[in-house]
Amino acid sequence: MSAYTPFLNFVSGIVQQTIFIFLALGAVFALAAGLLLVFGSQAAFRISERMNRWVSTRAAIRPLEEYRNISRPLYRMHRLVGALICAGALYSLIVLGMPSGESAIVKSLSGVGPARFSAWLSESLRYVLLAGNFGALLFGLVFIVRPSALKSLEAWADRRISERKAIEPLEKMRMSAEQLVRRHPRAVGVLVILGSLYVLVNLGYALLR
Repeated sequence: MSAYTPFLNFVSGIVQQTIFIFLALGAVFALAAGLLLVFGSQAAFRISERMNRWVSTRAAIRPLEEYRNISRPLYRMHRLVGALICAGALYSLIVLGMPSGESAIVKSLSGVGPARFSAWLSESLRYVLLAGNFGALLFGLVFIVRPSALKSLEAWADRRISERKAIEPLEKMRMSAEQLVRRHPRAVGVLVILGSLYVLVNLGYALLR
């Protein structure tokens, strides 16, 4: 048994209880909404109009898109920054190259799956980390001796990606579901009631089992 097993069991219990409560509350609210659609659709539509608010994420994401240039202070202290990068890369290479480092990776990934798969995964991760830290060591050495040689790499990597353009299709309002509910309120209400009752019955069975 792993030393983390009691903690994982504790966290798993909290997560299961939280999911159970959310499902139960959601099913109760869905049942109330379904009953309201069947017996008082106009009241349901009035409540929906009051709650129907358009929230745009563009204003929240705008501060994340502001360009912040840190290259000038890095180039001013290029010897110190390069030395820190080299020190970190050397330390990682030494630890990963030692048998204790390899066994630590194997132990941390031992519970991922079958023994053969976890061994393959730990070995692959070790090689990836070794290659990455070796590249970081070369980068740090070049950054100490001749940082201007990295200008072309910086120009290639320093590209701005706009999240707002990527999520622009998600900002468009689509009212097809609401129009369907307005056309067939009782049929949709019956389906919602049946679905919520199904969830509540299963939750009750799981609770009493």
